[in-house]
Amino acid sequence: MINIDSTLFAQMVAFGIVLVLLNFLLYKPLLSKIKERLSTIDELEKTAEHLKQEAQKNEQEYSLRLQEAEKQAKESYNSSVNVALKEKEEKVAEESKKAFEEIGKFEYEVKKEIEIELASSKDYSIELSNKIYKQLVG
Repeated sequence: MINIDSTLFAQMVAFGIVLVLLNFLLYKPLLSKIKERLSTIDELEKTAEHLKQEAQKNEQEYSLRLQEAEKQAKESYNSSVNVALKEKEEKVAEESKKAFEEIGKFEYEVKKEIEIELASSKDYSIELSNKIYKQLVG
């Protein structure tokens, strides 16, 4: 059977002292370190979430800037193409005008030469007619 004597009480007192010492020396510091690490983890999770949101915001801003830059590039390209087409049309019109002017000058010169040749051929035909008439009559 179990004897209840002074050793049992001494063991109970020793166990209580060890329990109090372990509580102060081991359990409380261990709990405080665990709480500290948990709070650090919570802070890091909050920081990570904040950085993730900031990264998403920066990505959206980048996407918007990229779209805007693409839009401006397209507008600039279209503007340049339109300017080039307009310049081309102007040069074609200018060259067409020059060509028509040259054709007009050429036609005028040809008509003038034809008139000169006709006048000269009339004179020659009259002269030839006179020679033939003189030979026939004369």
